[in-house]
Amino acid sequence: MKFLTLILAATTLNIFAVSTDAEAMGRLRQNTHLIEADTNTGYAIYRVSEPNATDMKNFCKLGITEMMVLSGTGDIDERLAKEYCPTLKVVYNVRTSAKIPLSEEFLEAFDEWVMASKAAGKKIAFRCNCGCHRTGRLAAYYQMKYQGLTAAAANKIMKQKGKFMFLWPQLPHQVRALSNYIHGQPCSESTKYCVRKFEPTAAEVLAAQMLNDGMEEVVTEADLSAEEASVSKDMSVEEAIHEGATL
Repeated sequence: MKFLTLILAATTLNIFAVSTDAEAMGRLRQNTHLIEADTNTGYAIYRVSEPNATDMKNFCKLGITEMMVLSGTGDIDERLAKEYCPTLKVVYNVRTSAKIPLSEEFLEAFDEWVMASKAAGKKIAFRCNCGCHRTGRLAAYYQMKYQGLTAAAANKIMKQKGKFMFLWPQLPHQVRALSNYIHGQPCSESTKYCVRKFEPTAAEVLAAQMLNDGMEEVVTEADLSAEEASVSKDMSVEEAIHEGATL
């Protein structure tokens, strides 16, 4: 299966991942959002952020059984799940970078996971650290491909559900490039934002992450309050879906 192959091929990236504990670091409150649910089959997909013990208990209450970790810190989930949610398994644990566009290789594996989960009626989730940038980009891809949102609508939701998005100005460009990819169109953005053919090397990820390491960890609650006040002025998620969806 492509999903398992991608995991094995990318394991070398994990040597650069540094695990942290959300509670010990005083990370911002959990950033959990339901993306889609099917009450008929039981399928649901969530976007979340790095968990602490309380978060893991809540994941279990939600019925989440599989987690994709985009920050390479899945050992946190595995440790917490062992004690608080034994039914939750980490199925992907690779350090990725929001500065490097997603690859066809990864997207094919992600789609395979989604379709298998839909068929089995599983509840799944994916995360990075704050659940904002790498997570927001992948959520935008899902919303465009599986829910019919336009790039404009997906970008608005990504901004509203994220934090300090202005620090990652490449993401809206990458989302528009992902929309092109989904619709089989030539990339309308600069090449550096376009979907890649293959996954990046460990060296590429390390170089990219060194540029923004720590930025997700040093944000305080006071910073968040100011950010939320700014975001509240933007179009709501519901308005974005109504305006931009092509259902």
